[in-house]
Amino acid sequence: MYLIEIERIYAGVCLLFLPPYSPDLNPIEHAFACVKSWLRRHYERCQQSEDPELILYEACTEVTAAKACGWFRNCGYRV
Repeated sequence: MYLIEIERIYAGVCLLFLPPYSPDLNPIEHAFACVKSWLRRHYERCQQSEDPELILYEACTEVTAAKACGWFRNCGYRV
């Protein structure tokens, strides 16, 4: 484990440890919220669909690269 830490230091890698549960610092929480929001807005369509995988895929397309960059910035990361 010690050698890995030395290699990390020489490579210039800085690890940032988050508190155990910190949704405000975790960009994936924003992505989950985006998907859940889409599913709520399209509730009727979700109920009528015979292909839940397609509905989930469509909901996930709401997570764009631009939104993800914004969420990372919002959490304090440099993008």
